[in-house]
Amino acid sequence: MKSLSVVPLVRVARGFLLGLVAAFAAIAGGSVFAEERVLTKADAPTPVLVLSMSDVYPGTGFSTFNVLSTDMPAGTLTLPKKLLGIQWSTTYYPKTIHDDVELCYYRPFSSERSCQDIQPSSSGTLDVFNDQAFGHGSKVVINHSVRGGEPPFARPAGVDSVTFKYQY
Repeated sequence: MKSLSVVPLVRVARGFLLGLVAAFAAIAGGSVFAEERVLTKADAPTPVLVLSMSDVYPGTGFSTFNVLSTDMPAGTLTLPKKLLGIQWSTTYYPKTIHDDVELCYYRPFSSERSCQDIQPSSSGTLDVFNDQAFGHGSKVVINHSVRGGEPPFARPAGVDSVTFKYQY
């Protein structure tokens, strides 16, 4: 009789342990984001070769903002991160006819880009990239497609900057 009463107890204990393991696996395997951070970078766009005073042949100047492993807080490099927004500020190219600007976001170590048109000599916030993967290997490139100006080079008036808001 005693052996019959032990079997249901073992089954209950086994079920409890399996449930506990499943709950732990769900918590450990799921992405739990707790802390928000910001990372700001600034850079002057490259000079643009001006081929003529006409509005026909564009040249491109750009600023690249790479997210490096040293930009991440200590102990968080391998934690999953997601983007919550990108604040941007752009410069312009004086003495040019036109400057089309786009901001392109690259997920970590990806060559695929997602771009949005923005304005020269202005600032704003983009949320179209929200919830995308972010971290070491991510980057933003701000491209200035400049037309016309005084040869041989058009130079930027200042710097472009981006502030990444992210969560891990």
